[in-house]
Parts: sequence; C-alpha cells; structure tokens
Amino acid sequence: LCFRSVNNFLMTGPKAYLTYSSSVAAGAHSGMEECKFQFGWERWNCPESALQLSTHNRLRSATRETSFVHAISSAGVMYTLTRNCSMGDFESCGCDDSRNGRVGGRGWVWGGCSDNVDFGERISKLFVDALETGHDTRALINLHNNEVGRLAVKATMKRACKCHGVSGSCSIQTCWLQLAEFREIGNYLKIKYDQAHKLEMDKRRMRAGNSGGATAEAFHHVHATELVFLEDSPDYCTRNASLGHHGTEGRECLQTGKNLSQWEKRSCRRLCTECGLRVEERRTEVVASCNCKFHWCCTVRCEQC
Repeated sequence: LCFRSVNNFLMTGPKAYLTYSSSVAAGAHSGMEECKFQFGWERWNCPESALQLSTHNRLRSATRETSFVHAISSAGVMYTLTRNCSMGDFESCGCDDSRNGRVGGRGWVWGGCSDNVDFGERISKLFVDALETGHDTRALINLHNNEVGRLAVKATMKRACKCHGVSGSCSIQTCWLQLAEFREIGNYLKIKYDQAHKLEMDKRRMRAGNSGGATAEAFHHVHATELVFLEDSPDYCTRNASLGHHGTEGRECLQTGKNLSQWEKRSCRRLCTECGLRVEERRTEVVASCNCKFHWCCTVRCEQC
C-alpha cells in the first residue's frame, strides 16, 4: 500500500496519538487523490507508489515530483485533522475562539467557529515529520516541503461573515476563518511545483565533509513557502519498475472535447508523440438506462440508450 510508511508509524507511535490515526490516514489519502487530479494529464501522474517511494529509506529521491508529494500529503493530514477538530470529533480540541470578541476590522468583529489550524498543524507535524528519520540533505528537503504544505493550508483560508443589525442592515459583522476547499490548496501547491527551486549544493564542501555548511548555504535564499528539490526528474516517458515509473504507453489523452484547457488539449502531444509513441483513437459503445419515467403505481420504466 502507498500508505504503508504512515501506517507503520501509527502502529508504533505513542498511544495518545492513536486518537488521530484514522484522520491522519484519511488526510494522507486525500492528499494523494488530489495529487492524482493535479497530474492527471502529465507524464508523471502521481502513481500509487509515489508516497511510499518518497518516504522509503532505500529509494529516497528528491525530485520536483517528490517535493509535491511531501507537500500535498502533509497538507492533507493537517487539513483533515483541522476539519475533524472543528466538527467536534476529538475530545481534546474544538473551534479556535481565541480572538472572539476582538475587533478584526472596520465594521466586523471576530466570532463564530474558526477552524483550529494551529491544532491541525501541531498534530500533523508530530505524525508526518516523524516519518523522516534521516539527517542528511534529503531529510531537510523533505521536512521543508512538509512545512510548505502546512503553510499552504493557512495561506488559502477564507474569512466567512454573518451580518447583524436592524432588519438585516449589516451594520456589524461577525467573522471567522474557515478552510478553503482542498482543491484550492491543490491548485496553490501545483503553482509552487511549477516554480520549485533546485538546490545547488557546493560539491567541494560536501566532499570535504562539510555537508552541514553546504546545506545551510544552499537553503539560505529559499523562502519558507517555496518547494525545493535536489535532483532532476528522470524520463517519465519510459517504464522504470525499480523507481515505480509506469511510463506513458497505454495512457489516455485528450484531443477534442468541450471546455478543454490548452494544457489538456496538448496532452496527446505530451504523453504520446513527444515520448515517441503513436496516438491511437478508440471508440466504445456504452449502453445505459435513460429517459426513465415513474408509472403510477409503482414502477419505473426506462429506455436503453
């Protein structure tokens, strides 16, 4: 399973954390589902092995793609923990009402039930960052990208408000912060993926045994919200079983259809022709029930379309 590394930690972690284990697993799963959506028409399409390979000690790559995997799975865990907390699923936490009653801005005050992202951030760190047991440059990169994911959850939060006043005049509003749709967080991190920064390590200092200094220098100009990677991506056109890459042969692509983006329209070129493959069009006939009508009493009759 692609969440084997997460589940291993859940089985061996402190008992107090077992309260949150199902939320952590669900969050990691939602993160990987979002990853599949964001990369659905790209050569690397976030295969099932993506999370396992990015956390496996023997196959620890640090490509642009694994930077996204760490960020989106970390964001998914924090998001789910935060949402479940606000819904009252945990005895130990609830809404963030720490600012309630304070003036937030002109014509509005803090109130209501703000999503408790501080709780979600704290607990997700305990789970997700604990998976990174290394102490090398790759470990620092993975921990950094985990944090980028958590910051994305905060950066996309929305202010929701409720009006008060005579006859709905809205002379004053009560407002609170709530999580954005997770799709918005996925879109945000996909932009970060496109803008990801490659760390240029000082190889002379690395060879001299000063890996800590070389790493610190490489991170010096990296912003906290910026995804980072160490290695160039492999050729995702061809299959590489040892690295978990399935290649693009047999994949579907889009050429025509309603409301396709330019990115989707170019998918056949990107997945097929640029990978030395030929586009093959297949037409399938699907028979389904249609034009169903209810007849008194009490049957439903349908046509076959």
